[in-house]
Amino acid sequence: MSPRILDSVNATLLAALAEPNRLRIIELLGAAPRSVGEIAAKLRLRQPQVTKHLQTLERAGLVTAHPLGQRRIYALQRGTLRELGRWLAKFEVDLPSEDALQQYQAAIEAEHVLAELGQSATPRRLAFKRELPAPASRVWRAWTSADEVRQWWAPAHFTVVECTVTPVVGGRLRTVMAEGDGARYTALGRFLALRHPAVLSFELAPLDDQDEPLFRAVHHVRLADQGSSTRLSLTIRVTDAGPDAMTALAGMQIGWEQLLDKLAALIDDGGSPSV
Repeated sequence: MSPRILDSVNATLLAALAEPNRLRIIELLGAAPRSVGEIAAKLRLRQPQVTKHLQTLERAGLVTAHPLGQRRIYALQRGTLRELGRWLAKFEVDLPSEDALQQYQAAIEAEHVLAELGQSATPRRLAFKRELPAPASRVWRAWTSADEVRQWWAPAHFTVVECTVTPVVGGRLRTVMAEGDGARYTALGRFLALRHPAVLSFELAPLDDQDEPLFRAVHHVRLADQGSSTRLSLTIRVTDAGPDAMTALAGMQIGWEQLLDKLAALIDDGGSPSV
């Protein structure tokens, strides 16, 4: 069955089950086949009402009628419900992005609380560590090549649509991230120090709608070569946060966790990390 037909069938089933009395009929028939009169008595409904509900459920393929002399006994079409169950099972697994969304909301709320208490002023410091399955020279390239930065330097559900990486002291660093709805977010900065393949530092500031920095963030990356692996340490010091920086600041911890996960995936399989 094609996805389009399957979606249409599921929509029909869900519409049939949306009415409370029809859902109660399904529950009754789940325990045992029953006559119209028995269902009417259980639900305290008139038999014509029950008959109409059963006809709707029968058209949807959820129940079937068995004529037995003068009586009609209704039973579930369990195969249809199993198909619906398999479709619903796709939604059982929580997505990491849903957890991140809840964390981001909580972080924004925490920023509001700090602001109300007068404790939201910068500077602030973030720190991250990763063990990456490649030599330091390979990890270095992922930080200093525009082609590679495009592949991982964006949180989940974002993509890097523009990128400038000039890995020399004073060299330009610019990224433009896009969301699915077309919204774009620009960050602009420059490299402060580079010592291949162990140390690089850069400043990077997210810009607001008027291309003004929301805050200033200096990033220090340390790569400790372990032969076939690299121990990465990243510290970020945030200063000069403006009044509109709250949302961006709240997303830094979650965002960089996702970026480093994508960096690890890129290095691990040699291809593009999943978005």
